[in-house]
Amino acid sequence: MSGLSRGSALRIALRHPGTALSVARDLARGKWYKLWYPMRGIRFEAGRNLRVSGRLIVRGPGRVIFGDNVHVDAVVTPWTLDANAVIRVGDGSYVNGTRFSCQQEITIGARALLSDARILDTDFHSTMANRHDPSAPVRAAPIRIEENVWIAMSAGILPGTCIGANSVVGYGAVCAGVYPANSIIVGNPAKVVRSIPESADV
Repeated sequence: MSGLSRGSALRIALRHPGTALSVARDLARGKWYKLWYPMRGIRFEAGRNLRVSGRLIVRGPGRVIFGDNVHVDAVVTPWTLDANAVIRVGDGSYVNGTRFSCQQEITIGARALLSDARILDTDFHSTMANRHDPSAPVRAAPIRIEENVWIAMSAGILPGTCIGANSVVGYGAVCAGVYPANSIIVGNPAKVVRSIPESADV
């Protein structure tokens, strides 16, 4: 109910008491997470009205930063792997079962819709034949998802990926590279199959 006047919010709550109680419970959970993780030395912060309907499992030495009015549903796991790693989720985003693994930086723009996808800015293991050697190079590169992007279930977002504003990443797509704004992106490897019109009238 963010962005509403108190009077409007009260009228909605009186008409839909079950929904109002559910939202109030989720906001209370959000406040608890905002207190609990910093108390344990975990570098998590969130803006106003963090709403948690499911579970938020933050791990690692890096920073996790949520903007205002972020809604967390199902089990969301923003995990960092380095003290300098940063995961940022923009204002008004809905994060539903998303799993993050961050060695450097993952940035999610405002009003994103993220489902049960994996967003990984590192390969974890070297692609070289000597991958069991601790000195073998492991790829890591920042990920940027711009505002109003919808990432569907089972998608994989790999190191160095950038997805332009308003785009849609389809079910099971595996993204590696730079994708333009206003695009439908599908497949493995993921490709742009068409552009998105600005309105239904186009």
